[in-house]
Amino acid sequence: MTTAARLPDSTSVPWTEPPAAEEILARIDELGPGWRERRRALDEAVEFPHENFAEAKAAGLHALTLPTEYGGAGVWLPGRYSHWYEALERMAWWETNTAQLLQVHNHAAGIIAWHSTPSQRDHFLPRIAAGDFCASLGSEAHLYENGAEVLESELTKVDGGYRLTARKGFASVAATAKYLMVWCAVEGDTPYAHRMLFAVVDVDWDGVELLDDWQMLGMRSTISCGVRFTDVFVPDDHVVGTPGGWVTGDPRTFSCAYAANHLGSAQAAFDFLAEYIADRPDLRDSEAVRVKLGQMDAQLFAARACLRSTGARLDRGDDPDDCEADAVRTMHLAKDAVLAIPYQGFDLIGARACHERYPLGQMMRDARTFTLYFRDDLYVERLAQLALGNGFSAKGGRGGSTPFEASTGATAQATAGA
Repeated sequence: MTTAARLPDSTSVPWTEPPAAEEILARIDELGPGWRERRRALDEAVEFPHENFAEAKAAGLHALTLPTEYGGAGVWLPGRYSHWYEALERMAWWETNTAQLLQVHNHAAGIIAWHSTPSQRDHFLPRIAAGDFCASLGSEAHLYENGAEVLESELTKVDGGYRLTARKGFASVAATAKYLMVWCAVEGDTPYAHRMLFAVVDVDWDGVELLDDWQMLGMRSTISCGVRFTDVFVPDDHVVGTPGGWVTGDPRTFSCAYAANHLGSAQAAFDFLAEYIADRPDLRDSEAVRVKLGQMDAQLFAARACLRSTGARLDRGDDPDDCEADAVRTMHLAKDAVLAIPYQGFDLIGARACHERYPLGQMMRDARTFTLYFRDDLYVERLAQLALGNGFSAKGGRGGSTPFEASTGATAQATAGA
């Protein structure tokens, strides 16, 4: 994964002009070997990758979704979405946990950037560009109760702002964040999605508590802990967006971002297996092993082709609902690949694959955990509705079927912390 890149001076803005995809990938590749080398130790210690994040900040990887006028790479601009997915795939190829954390931060930063008022952008974006990290908090205890997607957190209006009392889970990046971007809604009787917006909470405010509750099978170094908000005062100027505005007016898809992350992780598992098998004649000379490896290769090719095609459609500005349907297909293929390839690798290699010096065990644990962050089955079911002639809507308000429960629902995008 190739060329070295000159990293920016830590005192300068992250990006002085919109970078080509190759420049972003080169910066990732300069850092990737260190991320991979630290992977096992961080997993065993259940420790946040602070060194990786410091390197990512120095390389400008924390500002990928910020507008270019604020020193960002502008990968959420029309025509540049594919750059974002390529970057995520490459980061995940090197190290899944760090990639997921930078995915969450950049998504939160991007939402703040694109849904803030001009004065809010002038307040938040220079601070984010300078290195203040963001967590995105959507998950809640009853999120998938009875198969529905349910969020409950609401802001109570008071003089000068709002009060927030809520309990959020899976708060990736919270362990190092300055800002906690909380998915919530203003009070009212209309469906939750029509009232949804974002509270940007400073982690040091009174009433904010990070919980020590991250004991997980995989994705251990993300430290995606729970967060409790107890009567937290949120000033008016820290509430981002208009009620329902992100739901009905933002064309960006989270599905492709998760697909890119899964695809990079699946490719890393495949590359490990191919290298291992190539060095062992007993495996290399087995037709059955080669057939299975070939099937994995085809699986990766299909998922990547789908991701590239969907990214190109987003870059062209095609219909958001059509793009989201393709993004769900992409995510489903990538999820299947990242779950299947490490697992099947154990069958190919045998008991030797269980040795801790090999990464396959962690790859399988991370894949099993990470693919549960985002319930793609709820969206895949809507592909069936599309096939049955009932339409597909990426976000409510565009016609066709809607991903919101009639009375309470929130999008699957809102569940996973971006």
